[in-house]
Amino acid sequence: MSLNSATRVALEDLLTEFAWRVDHGHGDRVHELFIEVGSISAPGLTLNSRNEIASAFGQRAADANRVSRHLWSNPRFEELDSHRVRVVTVVQTFFHTMQEGEQTPVPNNNFVVGDSTDVIRRDDDGCWRFESRQLQVLFAPGS
Repeated sequence: MSLNSATRVALEDLLTEFAWRVDHGHGDRVHELFIEVGSISAPGLTLNSRNEIASAFGQRAADANRVSRHLWSNPRFEELDSHRVRVVTVVQTFFHTMQEGEQTPVPNNNFVVGDSTDVIRRDDDGCWRFESRQLQVLFAPGS
């Protein structure tokens, strides 16, 4: 892949920022990382605009009992054109809904492992934003 190092770092920063916002109570700001017609799809989830993303992740951020951590690794970059890059990563998510009186650390067997295929676009303002995120789950609780 012939992407320059500054572009790679910018794309990796975007992936990390998504995970951090979701995991640290800032899901209500996840939509800012997407183009206006951005989309997310995963098993049981399809969001097809920045507004839908804002609504869904805003509700998630409001749930103080949900604890999660998202990890990504092994990025593979494919330049689609001068403004778009496809990034495929391995993703791992741990999640738990806290019960009344429960405190961390908690026993956790809730995890998902899969591949995320992201198309990331350099917007007119020069910032890289998600055009689409698609999660394929390979391992899940009880599977």
